[in-house]
Amino acid sequence: MKRKIKGLPLMASAIVLSLVFSGCSSNNSGNSSGNSSSSAEGNTSVQTEMEGGPLTKYDPPIKLRSTMNETGKETLAQGDTHSNNIWTRGYEEELGIKVSYDWIVADANYNDKMNVTLASGDLPDLLKVSTVQFEQLYEAGMLEDLTGVFDKYASDLVKEYYAEEDGAGLKPVTKDGKLMAMVSFPGSLDSSDMIWIRKDWMDKLNLAEPTSMQDIIKIAEDFTFKDPDGNGKQDTYGISLNKDLPINAFLLGYHAYLETWIKNADGEVVNGTIQPEVKAGIAELQRLYKEGVIDPEFGVKDFAKAMEDVNAGKSGMLFLPQWAPFQVKDMIKKDQNVNWVPYPVQSIDDQPAKTQNHLTIGGVFAVRKGYEHPEALIKLLNFQAEKMFGESAKTERAKYLNGDTGLGFQNAVVSNLPPNKNVKAQDEVEKALESGDTSNMGLEAKLFYDDIQSYRGGDLDKWHMERIFGPLSSQSVIKHYRDNDLVLMNEFIYAPTKTMNSKAATLDKLRAETFVKIIYGSLPIDEFDKFVANWKKLGGDQITKEVNDIVKAN
Repeated sequence: MKRKIKGLPLMASAIVLSLVFSGCSSNNSGNSSGNSSSSAEGNTSVQTEMEGGPLTKYDPPIKLRSTMNETGKETLAQGDTHSNNIWTRGYEEELGIKVSYDWIVADANYNDKMNVTLASGDLPDLLKVSTVQFEQLYEAGMLEDLTGVFDKYASDLVKEYYAEEDGAGLKPVTKDGKLMAMVSFPGSLDSSDMIWIRKDWMDKLNLAEPTSMQDIIKIAEDFTFKDPDGNGKQDTYGISLNKDLPINAFLLGYHAYLETWIKNADGEVVNGTIQPEVKAGIAELQRLYKEGVIDPEFGVKDFAKAMEDVNAGKSGMLFLPQWAPFQVKDMIKKDQNVNWVPYPVQSIDDQPAKTQNHLTIGGVFAVRKGYEHPEALIKLLNFQAEKMFGESAKTERAKYLNGDTGLGFQNAVVSNLPPNKNVKAQDEVEKALESGDTSNMGLEAKLFYDDIQSYRGGDLDKWHMERIFGPLSSQSVIKHYRDNDLVLMNEFIYAPTKTMNSKAATLDKLRAETFVKIIYGSLPIDEFDKFVANWKKLGGDQITKEVNDIVKAN
């Protein structure tokens, strides 16, 4: 889910991921002698398999090498290990696929370890890699073409997932019309921007709900100057920020789209970060900072430190996605009058404000060139989809999630999820809360519904579920965006270009440093124009050319 879950506590991120389901990635290739252990055990399995379907078992079994990130003991049932658990046993018992891992490392070290593996040339059969590593493997001719095996072996459920959003999930890994990998694609809606506001403070100050960007600014100012916490001191500020500058939801009110590729009036694809609308939004943030409406020390605070202030009651407005309730749920346990409510982004003029699409790929799954059973990857994805969301889920899902923690999904060697499934679940939850009829609810929606009923029955630990899936919730805001065509889609949803790979870090640093200094007032707002010129000169123009070439070619 990227939007990054930066600073999100372990259990919060785990629960979000179990609701919002995120997948890992993997990788492999090498010479024939180095990969002989992965060969099919006899020609019989080949013939049997080619006559089979999405979940047909290999007989005799086949071997498949991959790699894995450590998922933590809490994801495993007692006695299980990362290399021997409910998933690996299920693969062997039901699919006839003996999955083994060349290595298992901590999440933080996975990418570096994979780079070492790629450099060695001894690749696993199933490659779980980043988009950059995928491009390297593709350019080197080290990947199997999956077009035919996907068409033949993907289950209806898996094909349905990848058809979402006009097939956007597979576009980054489709080359010259050939499908060269699979991906973990959660859809784009859960990353939607929104504005979280202390409704209890609004009520105390007799402020109406916002319907414009002017209202958002007025609320933030009143939260700063009108003593919303009632302690007789001017010790609150309207807007919480941190040094990572989560300002998208504010800038969207000015129709400014940071780090999103959009079409200009001439039909050319341009980067939203350097457009004049961004300058207008940054200028207003500079003014608000000077007034004292923004946390005066935001530029030196990380996400966790900024949230400490929010939880201490120092700020009443957040620009965070749908998972924000996890960050403030302890406030409700201490004071049930605290009432954080999400609102759609608001417009500064008569044009509707849109959220921007933060389309991301959770992981890339490829097959090394020469592996005898490329269809095994498709079957593994079929298996995960069936156990989590298919007919089998009614009886099998709990054990594959490792019941008590619900984190067992992390041990699937590859995984995907129904894109944008949460907003669809919210539809079901809201209807059931209105009617009391739960007979037609999906499995996950029913779990969310039960949690909300628990909260309403007095279990404050479940407040976050009310605010994520209830009638007045982040998913209801997302539904508003979806139903009113208020999502601006990124025009560039492909793997990074060559110049992106070499220059993106420099450009990101330039943007972050310049914007913080402008907001602080240590640079004048016209410094934005100099930033644009430098951005273009330091690689932005070349990246823009590469982006347009790729978009036109596809």
